[in-house]
Amino acid sequence: MLVIRQFRAGDAPAVRYLFEHAQDDFVSSYLHTEQDRQGFREYLDGALTHDLADINHSYLERPGSNFWIAELDGQAAGCIGAYRRSDAEAEIRRFAVAREARRRGIANRLLDTAETFCRHAGYARAIVWTSNHMQAAIAFLKRRGYREIEDHAFPHTSLTLYLYVRDL
Repeated sequence: MLVIRQFRAGDAPAVRYLFEHAQDDFVSSYLHTEQDRQGFREYLDGALTHDLADINHSYLERPGSNFWIAELDGQAAGCIGAYRRSDAEAEIRRFAVAREARRRGIANRLLDTAETFCRHAGYARAIVWTSNHMQAAIAFLKRRGYREIEDHAFPHTSLTLYLYVRDL
């Protein structure tokens, strides 16, 4: 049974594990140089030591922000955050689904939850950052109605960050 619920303090280790390990399939398939792996590791370490280090403070205590866990048969199987950027815009962040739980509709349910929250909070649009090595995520976002509005190349790597937006 799939349940989407708000983050609780005891979920922190599962979120860190989900976020870090959900990237593994993509990293091993697309990051072939040491510079690419190092650039991505810096991004991952930044997430783990900043907002994911204190989800309660970074999301639940931040007005207009929230964080959810997907539980599949009582086990954490995915996570997603909505982070207030401005009165009009929320950023969908730290979106991950465990490898063994993919292709079960969890990503759709998580994104539905975050987008519904954003609409109720009065945001006009949601943004999502992703990178060129996340081809499945890019295809998913496009199916969900997100469109690319800008990109930024990482210096000295083959990594490119893409910003996607969807009007709510």
